[in-house]
Amino acid sequence: MPAPQANPLLFTKLALWIVAAVGGGVLLARRRVTRRVRLIALLGGTLVFGFLYGLILGPAANPNPVASLRTLLRVLLAGGPLAPMIVVMVVVLLALVWVSNKSICGWACQLGLLQEAIYRLAPVRRRWKPPFWLSNGIRAAAFLALVGGLLLAGLDWIGLIDPFPLFSLRLGTWALLLVAGVLGASAFVFRPWCQFLCPFGLVGWIIEQRSLYRVRIDPDICVSCGRCAVACPTQAMADNLAGKAVRADCFACGDCLAACPKEGALGWRR
Repeated sequence: MPAPQANPLLFTKLALWIVAAVGGGVLLARRRVTRRVRLIALLGGTLVFGFLYGLILGPAANPNPVASLRTLLRVLLAGGPLAPMIVVMVVVLLALVWVSNKSICGWACQLGLLQEAIYRLAPVRRRWKPPFWLSNGIRAAAFLALVGGLLLAGLDWIGLIDPFPLFSLRLGTWALLLVAGVLGASAFVFRPWCQFLCPFGLVGWIIEQRSLYRVRIDPDICVSCGRCAVACPTQAMADNLAGKAVRADCFACGDCLAACPKEGALGWRR
């Protein structure tokens, strides 16, 4: 993504991202995330953060977490002018991950919202929850390929298949094929792009291990029924229940909180 200019719309989107991420965290903390609330957030965020801003700003200027991080990496590893707006965006987005887990991914990223909307609305009974070692291993390899390509040849391979121009209705052939695959897979796998390929998702996953606010278990109340782990669309709650120090991605969807039968056993808290 080229360095953003001082377009006021960029600042409005950044502000709305913050509102969405913080608002999602508040709803989670108050256990107000019902299926209806979640669908409204997913569809509304896809329309506003994705298609509304995408059609107004165009594919080159409509910011997203992935493009912001890629642009910063490209400047740091391959050279070029560093736009202050890019630094601000990356710092703010990663700060949101540190404060409130992946609320920015779960409540504001247009591609993540679209994938999850498809996952929740698709009339599919059999779903696949990929093992974390597999999804994160592929994602780490993709990230290393991105860093290596930029460092050795100035090549940003994700730019060749960037799915985000979908929201401006301007996709190249390879990107169109990727988007078709990702959206089709979203009916069977929760957020496949986020789990398998997203560079921001990998960096965010590292930071979220020390997030201030996230799903926490009260061992004095929890009866270890396992319903939260079954409801969780990733391996995050299973890892949480097992007391693992390093957990799989949590996308702040709230499914575990809704599934828990014991008041106070689970909470979005510090």
